[in-house]
Amino acid sequence: MDESTRDAAQSALETRSRALFLDSVEAVDMRVRSRLTQARHAALDAAVTSSRRPWFLRSVWTPAVGVTAAAVLGVALLLGSPLGHQGLSPASTEPNLEDLDMVASGDGSGDALDMLQEDLDFYDFADKAANSGPAA
Repeated sequence: MDESTRDAAQSALETRSRALFLDSVEAVDMRVRSRLTQARHAALDAAVTSSRRPWFLRSVWTPAVGVTAAAVLGVALLLGSPLGHQGLSPASTEPNLEDLDMVASGDGSGDALDMLQEDLDFYDFADKAANSGPAA
């Protein structure tokens, strides 16, 4: 379909639509027209009245309140909890050498690889259980 045919079809559609609209407007009785006109004027008056709100109620303040709240939250997170710091004390972050010695020495039963070789059947079972499909 070329452009001139498309324009002609669109023009015909617009002409028919306008004629149907005008016919439908003429079919409305005067009482309904009066109510529609009153409703339109009431809506226009409400729009004018709402634009005369006080300066402190304007929507300009809404983003400012949001930015202020974000800034207060950021400062609170930066400075820490208002109840104080309940985190780890510097002394507790140092390694406990007694525990390290206990783990390194073991219980005298031998090397860690020896323990793995003793329970080889268990590790084979655990591997098969972990890699098996869902139970039926």
